[in-house]
Amino acid sequence: MQITNSIRGTGSVRTGVTQALEAVGELRAVISELDVSDDVRARAGWALDDMVDELCRTDPDRDVMASRLWRTTELLRGSGVDVGPGTPSFAPIARIAGWVGPLGEALLKRLG
Repeated sequence: MQITNSIRGTGSVRTGVTQALEAVGELRAVISELDVSDDVRARAGWALDDMVDELCRTDPDRDVMASRLWRTTELLRGSGVDVGPGTPSFAPIARIAGWVGPLGEALLKRLG
């Protein structure tokens, strides 16, 4: 019985990671459509690559993910991109932040 619960818990965690990975892919697609410099696009891409690498680890670190997400939103905002509620980038950012937890929630409050 305990083994079954452990497996279910792990599956649940992996499902959350899968959803976060999908959100990173969606954010990458949104960024590819933005009117930003190639440098900004490349730097955002590196941060997203770091997120994917982290999410593919056996035990992804939510603090690392929060840092990468923060860096990405700051880069975009610094380039004049609105990443707040109602924008195309907000939904995937919110999904990643939801996986991150409290630090992600703090980021969303700052964006809202």
